[in-house]
Amino acid sequence: MAGAARLMLILLLGATLTASGASAQTPGGPDADSLTEPVPEFLKTFPRPLDRPASLFAPAPPLGPPPPNLEQPYFQPDPLLDPPALGAIGWFGRVDVGLFKPHLVNQLSLPVPVPAFSPPGIPPGTPPTVVSGPGQNFFTPPIPGAPVSVTVGVNPSRLDWTVSPRFELGYRLPSGFGGISLAYRFLVAQGSEGVIGADGPATLSSRLDINSADLSWSSREYTPWGKNWDMRVRIGVRYVYVYFDSQAHEPFAEAAVGSEINSQRTTNSFVGIGAASALQISRRLDFWGLRATGLIDFAEPLGRVRQGYFYSATTSAAGTPHSAHTFVSSSMAAPILTTQLGLDWQSPNYANFRMFAGWQFEYWWNVGRLLPFSELGYFFINGIVLRGEWKY
Repeated sequence: MAGAARLMLILLLGATLTASGASAQTPGGPDADSLTEPVPEFLKTFPRPLDRPASLFAPAPPLGPPPPNLEQPYFQPDPLLDPPALGAIGWFGRVDVGLFKPHLVNQLSLPVPVPAFSPPGIPPGTPPTVVSGPGQNFFTPPIPGAPVSVTVGVNPSRLDWTVSPRFELGYRLPSGFGGISLAYRFLVAQGSEGVIGADGPATLSSRLDINSADLSWSSREYTPWGKNWDMRVRIGVRYVYVYFDSQAHEPFAEAAVGSEINSQRTTNSFVGIGAASALQISRRLDFWGLRATGLIDFAEPLGRVRQGYFYSATTSAAGTPHSAHTFVSSSMAAPILTTQLGLDWQSPNYANFRMFAGWQFEYWWNVGRLLPFSELGYFFINGIVLRGEWKY
C-alpha cells in the first residue's frame, strides 16, 4: 500500500512540472511574439548565409602550377630577361678620347727650415771667439743655434689643352645579371709662362698627371617614361693617382742681389681608392638615329695626400749657395664629380656600333688638401669628348 502511494506521488509531481513548462511557452509569451512578428520586405532582399559551411562539402580546389626548378644552372640566356634592346650577351668595349682644358688651383704654402751653417769644425750655436793659429788671427762670426725658415709657395701656371683617352672592356652576363667591366684612363697636362718674380723676370711652370682605374658592374634598365628612353646604372670601385706641381725660377745673378731665393717648388700627390657610381639616361630623337644622352658620375676615394716644399738660395750663413726641403702628409677623402651631355648616333647597318660626341666637365676636390694645415689644391677639367662603343 505504501509503494502504491509513493508511485502516485511521483506521477503527480511530474504532471505538475509539465503543466508549468507548457504555460511558459504559451502564444502570449515573448518567444512566440518574436517568432510570429512579420519581417520587413527590405530585410528579405539581404543575402543570407547558408546553414552549413560550403567548404566542408565543396570539392577541393585544383592544384596550382608546379614550383620553379631552382636547381637549374644560372647565367643561361633567357628571352624575357635578355631582350635585344638591352644589349647583346658577351664581350663589349668602349673608347673615349677627350680634348680637355685643365684648370689647376695650387694654394700650397709652408715654411721650410733653413739649415744651420758654420765653418768646418765649429758646431752651430758657438759664441763669437778669437781663433789663433800659426800666422793667423781672426774672429768667428756668431752662428745662430735655431735656424730661420723660408715660406715656400708658388702660384700655378696656365695649363695647355691636352688629350685624355679612356679604355673600357667588359663582359655582359645572361639572365639579366648585367655586365662587369674594367676601365683605365690617364691625363697629362703642363704649361709654362713668363712672370714678374720678387727680383725681376721669372719662369713659372706647372704639371698635372691623372691615372684612374675602375672595376664596375653595369646594367641597362627599363624606364617608366616609355620605350624612347633608355637608362644605364653603374656601381663599382675606383682607384686614382693624382700628381701636380708648380715651380718658379729666377736667374741666379738676379736673385743674388735681391731676395737670394732663385728657385721654389711645391709638389702634391694623392693616392686613393673608393666607391664610384654613375647614371646615364638617353632619349631617342625622331631623326637620323640620334639620341640625347646625359651622364652623371660620382666617386669618393679615400687615400693619402703627400706634399713637398723645396727652395734654392744663392747664399747662406757660410757664404755658399744652399737648398732645403720638407715633406708633410695626411689622410683625406677626395670627391670627384663628372658630368656629360651630348648626342650619340647608331648606324642602322651596324646595330652593335655607336658613336657619341658631347661636352664633359669634371671637378676634383681635396686632392691637395692637407690637415691640420690650410694648404689647398684642387682642379677642374672641361672639354669635348668623343666616344666609340661596341656592343655597349
